[in-house]
Amino acid sequence: MTWIFAFLAGLVAALGLQPYNLWGCSLVAVAGWLALLRQTQKTWQIFALSWLFAFGFFWLGLDWIATSFTHQAAMPSWLGWVAVPLLSCYLACYIALFTLPLRFLCLSFRRGEKRVDSFQSSDGIGDGADSGDVDAIPPRLLPVEKGAAVAREGTMKSRFFAGAAAFWSLPVFSISLSQIPLWRLTLALAGCLTWGEWIKSWVFTGFPWSPLGAIWLNILPIAHIARWIGSYGLSALVVIAAGIGLSCYDGIKSAIEKRQARQAIRSLLPAFWMALPFLGWALVDGHDIHWQKAERPPAHVVIVQPNIPQDEKYDLRYKSRHDAIFEKLSGKGDPHHPRLILWPEDAVQSYLEEEPLARAALSRLLGKNDLLLTGGDALIPDNSGHIASVRNSLFVLDAKGDILDRYDKAHLVPFGEYMPFRKWAAYVGLGRLVAGDIEFTEGAQPESLDLVPFGLVGIQICYEIVFSGRVVDRAHRPDFIFNLSNDSWFGRSGPPQHLAQARLRAIEEGLPIARATSTGISAVIDAEGRILQFLPENTEGRLLAVMPKALQPTFFARYGNLISVLFATALLLIALFRRIKLR
Repeated sequence: MTWIFAFLAGLVAALGLQPYNLWGCSLVAVAGWLALLRQTQKTWQIFALSWLFAFGFFWLGLDWIATSFTHQAAMPSWLGWVAVPLLSCYLACYIALFTLPLRFLCLSFRRGEKRVDSFQSSDGIGDGADSGDVDAIPPRLLPVEKGAAVAREGTMKSRFFAGAAAFWSLPVFSISLSQIPLWRLTLALAGCLTWGEWIKSWVFTGFPWSPLGAIWLNILPIAHIARWIGSYGLSALVVIAAGIGLSCYDGIKSAIEKRQARQAIRSLLPAFWMALPFLGWALVDGHDIHWQKAERPPAHVVIVQPNIPQDEKYDLRYKSRHDAIFEKLSGKGDPHHPRLILWPEDAVQSYLEEEPLARAALSRLLGKNDLLLTGGDALIPDNSGHIASVRNSLFVLDAKGDILDRYDKAHLVPFGEYMPFRKWAAYVGLGRLVAGDIEFTEGAQPESLDLVPFGLVGIQICYEIVFSGRVVDRAHRPDFIFNLSNDSWFGRSGPPQHLAQARLRAIEEGLPIARATSTGISAVIDAEGRILQFLPENTEGRLLAVMPKALQPTFFARYGNLISVLFATALLLIALFRRIKLR
């Protein structure tokens, strides 16, 4: 039953993601994961429980992948329902492997005394430490004094983090010894999970879809902490919040069993100290936001969502109808009001660099000072002039039909736009999801396009927006990001999860984002992650918007995921510090 419960807890944890948004279920499920881990006595049990939890989380969170197999003919559609659990098995290994250090970090004992070698509690609150460990608690709360000294300097947010560090150090030094192993486990698991999610985001090109911390988008003041510690750091906060809840449950349960009201109150104090920084953040959030000084007027954008089903997209019988939809939604230009018209990924089926007639047709849709940003394919020749590969690109066209700039997608979708181990895959009959025989190749790193008079625009095509810390050219910080995508592949849960990833990038980088998708969800997101305008899924329409202001570079925008890794390491060091003190 323990193994089944771990798997079910993972499934329940995924309910906090979009489109379910049941973030409370995620906290309860993670608390259940913690409860299971503290009952283990062997390293392989830690690995197995964590793997089953992560497997359930990814299986439900990535169920949209199965739908994508119904939009191609290279492989049977039922293979999608095999691909989801296989991918979940692989991704769960990252989380499970990075929980293996929990045994080293959280199991402590004194030489010559009773060994405390399991997470299991002797009294239902935590794994009870020996009473001789009382001497290990310092008589003074030095971290509070140090935190207070740091708090005298810096902005309100700096003072908040200094105070938070002090408050979170209180349980380490002053809570009852029976609670210490639970909090050590909580902090260690939070650090291990953050490390696992970060490693998962770049190994073998990475797959960082839907980190656990995405559940905080339901509580924006907490999600805004991503400006400091990134979205992977938010995942650590999920574990800490779950640990608070588990501590409250354990304390109240023990007090009821022993019929001691005073003990019930005492048991809630550690949870109160741990929760206080969350409450403090909610009070100071937004008080020291500094908006970036705009050098140009805000861009007026037209975001087009044609609602063209994936099954019709490449069918020439529908081409004239599709062209009419784009023409209608793009509207008429006004020479006195320049517009930036934003079309989705792969909106144009023609090879624009090779077909001047196709460019001329598009130019007729534009006003004199308008620019069109549209997705399409770019043919890449080899040295002999033959077509060697294709790139998923964005083209910038003006009213004359000239291509002013081009951006090539840097992060391709594995098994979608390219096949890892292509020769082996072809031998067993596997192919990529995107139609065509020519191999897609990646472009350079993120870059900002200088589009006069609209400012610097950062481009992220589809899947690229999910890569935390890798969506902006930091040497040329844009005024906003344009994320063009074709989410018609992604079933019911994929599009809202993709939108959630874009919101996390907006918070991390302090930049507004405009999204144009084929079938939804197109949106305008401000620099605080709020959705200002949107078009629902399976809806034809357009958004007319003035792009909101950008924030000055956030702490995360300056240092990227180095901050997430340092935050995770700090949590692990706190857990390790308690282990050393108790030896």
